[in-house]
Amino acid sequence: MQFKANFFLTLLALAVLALLLSLGFWQLDRAKQKQQLLDLQADRLLLDPVDLSSIDINEMNLRYLPVKTIGTLDAEHQILIDNQVRKGQVGYSVLTPVRLNDGQAILLNRGWVAMGSDRNHLPDVKIPNIKAALIGKLDRFPSVGIKLDMADVLSKGWPAVTQVIDVNKVGERLGYQIMPYQLLLDKSEPHGYDREWVVMKMGPQKHHGYAFQWFALSAVWVTLYFVLTLKKGFKKDDFTN
Repeated sequence: MQFKANFFLTLLALAVLALLLSLGFWQLDRAKQKQQLLDLQADRLLLDPVDLSSIDINEMNLRYLPVKTIGTLDAEHQILIDNQVRKGQVGYSVLTPVRLNDGQAILLNRGWVAMGSDRNHLPDVKIPNIKAALIGKLDRFPSVGIKLDMADVLSKGWPAVTQVIDVNKVGERLGYQIMPYQLLLDKSEPHGYDREWVVMKMGPQKHHGYAFQWFALSAVWVTLYFVLTLKKGFKKDDFTN
């Protein structure tokens, strides 16, 4: 057997192998992140709600923290986050501003509603303009893979429709400061819609499966490379003996 590999072919093979391996490790990392997210939610479900005014809302690790607060619902200025999909159906997340006693406000996510026949007919999300005691958990706002131009601009009129929440732009439109977290309304609270809060399009198991596929492709690629570069060498005497 003789090893006869072209230099540039070898470089190309190494580059492809590095890409396949990096994709496999990336999927493993995504699986780890998803599992940590599920573990965090499970841990924080066991906690009693803390008063929203007692925590620093600018902390980075407040996701799924149960909180309680009292505020006035700004029912005239609600926001619908478009393109929110549940069980294959397109709809909106309904955000209602809640003005707190300290002058700030938080966006209360009342849940998911299905889109009507078209986007020209928005769902009826009316709610009384009342002062209410609320219980829920903090979360980040939904994000998108690729943010398009104008995606975070609120449409004219109310309820306003947007693709992505930018709390600074929302605050400018409303005329008061908005906290950087949304409040996911607890399922036991009134005035809510579909509140299946943790909806993962892809759980940790699927990421593990994709990682296995990338690593398997890496093994196939290495095998193919050696098959193409290992050549059999025969001496002339082998045919005369």
